[in-house]
Amino acid sequence: MRKRKGKAALVTAVLAAVLNMGTLQAADEPSSLEGESVSYDMATGEITAEGGITLKRGTATITGARASYNTKTQQGEITGGVIAVRDAMRLTAQTVTLESADAIHATGGAEITKDDLCLTAASLSVFDKDRYVAEGDVRAIKADKTFTGARAEFTQSANYMLIPAGGTMTTADGTFTADRMEGWLTEEHYRGTGNVHVVSPPRSFEGGGDTVDYFAKAEDGKGKCVLDGNAWAYQGNNMLKSKHLTVYLANTGNLAVE
Repeated sequence: MRKRKGKAALVTAVLAAVLNMGTLQAADEPSSLEGESVSYDMATGEITAEGGITLKRGTATITGARASYNTKTQQGEITGGVIAVRDAMRLTAQTVTLESADAIHATGGAEITKDDLCLTAASLSVFDKDRYVAEGDVRAIKADKTFTGARAEFTQSANYMLIPAGGTMTTADGTFTADRMEGWLTEEHYRGTGNVHVVSPPRSFEGGGDTVDYFAKAEDGKGKCVLDGNAWAYQGNNMLKSKHLTVYLANTGNLAVE
């Protein structure tokens, strides 16, 4: 009985934390833990499973080489080619550390995919089941846009991307680079601060400034760039310079400036 309770505690806690499940809903939802050896120390609360482990509960599955979890501290770790899958969400890494029920960290070629998001980095953390923080050679693909940089933060509920330490956004329309980037993805509004550079080959457009706001969905149906501070813009052989420029990017490739 004690061993079964230990296994159930490990399966429930690890799957809930790693796969962003929150409170596992159905008390009678089947769960299982397979491995060459499983131990549970009731005095310390330490549970350890080794030897090609597989944890399952409902639609969620985690595989790895070794798992440990402490029922008292609610901290644990899974190591050895970890693969965690639940419905549309998939997480892979060499090591996954459970800091608490609301904070997990994946290191060693970490990758998470969910719906139209694919996020890869040297390390990846998930906080409060909503905020993703990636560090080290970050590459984030969201729908038809790719973000790269040293660090990226994505808040799922707000559909908001932050690249605080320099990065690039690439789309079919071109590239957008800056020392600091923000993206409100639902509104398709992107802001760059510091050494901003925008290049759009399809529109024969290039521009930059200290701050640039790019609106892919302007109210009139045209894209728009608002450039401030040492603002400049090229189209073809034409160049504009000003403290402030608003450039409308028509679908025809022609520009309108105000």
